[in-house]
Amino acid sequence: MVWWERAWRIAELRQRGDVLAAFVAACGGEERARQARELAARVCGLAYAGGDLDAAEDAVRTLEEWAGDLGDHPYRPGGARPDAADRLTRDHFKDVLREALTVPARDWMSVTRLSLDVHYQALCRARGLDCRTREDAFYVYGRGTMALDLGHRAAAEREAARLRQLRETCVKQ
Repeated sequence: MVWWERAWRIAELRQRGDVLAAFVAACGGEERARQARELAARVCGLAYAGGDLDAAEDAVRTLEEWAGDLGDHPYRPGGARPDAADRLTRDHFKDVLREALTVPARDWMSVTRLSLDVHYQALCRARGLDCRTREDAFYVYGRGTMALDLGHRAAAEREAARLRQLRETCVKQ
């Protein structure tokens, strides 16, 4: 399994495990709530670099069974729509990815994110920009932030440079 596939799977398990454990802990008995919290801690404690992925998958399956036992409960969490599930998993993926990064890599990501934000906000505040330029800014900013989320350094730097160039050519200072 490639590193990012493992990180994505860990993110999926953390996201699903959190939701199910919270539901089971809130709606189950006292002993079941304690067990659900322990299973959630096992899943959320799964480290990017190590840890038993199979055990975490088993823990999530157990939580799904326990939630299934409470199937008639009105607040039982269902499966998320694909777009919502991806969005939630992406948020957890960023957390998993950050665990694996060194301090210099995190610093680089922060600086690049700040650069993207500054140039994008300057373009958003600019008066008299045509619709196409605003769409270009939104598109380049989105690509840059996505590259940062995935830890793709070259792509993030390239998009930050494109956004800076767009700002320099379109915004009068």
